[in-house]
Amino acid sequence: HLHSKVYALAREGFDKVKSAGRESARFEVRYQNRQGPSILLADAVIDASGTWAKPGPAGANGVDAVGEKETGRRLTYGMPDILGAARTRYAGKRVAVVGAGHSAIGNILDLVKLKDTHPSTTITWLLRGNDPAKSFGGGANDKLSARGELGKAFAGVIASGKVQVETGFRPQHLSIDGDGLKVATSSSCCARHIKVDELIVSTGFRPELGFLSELRIALDPALECPPELAPLIDPNLHSCGTVRPHGARELAQPESGFYFAGMKSYGRAPTFLMLTGYEQVRSIAADIAGDKE
Repeated sequence: HLHSKVYALAREGFDKVKSAGRESARFEVRYQNRQGPSILLADAVIDASGTWAKPGPAGANGVDAVGEKETGRRLTYGMPDILGAARTRYAGKRVAVVGAGHSAIGNILDLVKLKDTHPSTTITWLLRGNDPAKSFGGGANDKLSARGELGKAFAGVIASGKVQVETGFRPQHLSIDGDGLKVATSSSCCARHIKVDELIVSTGFRPELGFLSELRIALDPALECPPELAPLIDPNLHSCGTVRPHGARELAQPESGFYFAGMKSYGRAPTFLMLTGYEQVRSIAADIAGDKE
């Protein structure tokens, strides 16, 4: 089923409301590919569809900034191929990056490399918080050495002055202003603002839940992850290094035979590690096979 997109999941013969006999009904997976729409029947479903396709907005409070859709041609979400296919889009331009996580760090480091060969490129980091050092990580003390090296390299770049840092900058209003994009903290005349050619939005990712609307799903109200998993991964309390092992018990849903796994299982929490996902799927596969131990 290569090049297929799942657009709906349901129980065969059941809508969300109907209960009697529900657990013995198979799952109906509706998907679309080049041959058109098709239906696949399954006894169990693992949703490991990730969150990459649903990036967070530029707006500071979780919703689109005013004018975000209208100025979309000036925006890119996630991690564009700055040193490859998207090189000409950013070379020699005024570029701002909003976000404070690893996606934002990676984008800024790539832009600095681009600036080395195209010195007229200007880079602005729009940081919603007030402390850039929070993005530097643990350095040599980081339990993940590669992450520590990334943070160390990023701290060096910020100290070098190659990146203009705007702290406490919470984008709320985007508009086309002459030949550029005006990014402002509000629409008032006295709002803080900058003017750029391109804005890269690296503000995290969210799970796509729309195609699950006919399944009985339980989610944490804040993180949009399985409720039993939420206290283990809450980014207000945990980093990825402090999340304890977990599996099918925490990932199962009220809809018997349906599980979340991978980054999708973490909802909006950004602390997922790939090794965690491998262990999740091992546990789920054992649970489906009847190996409860």
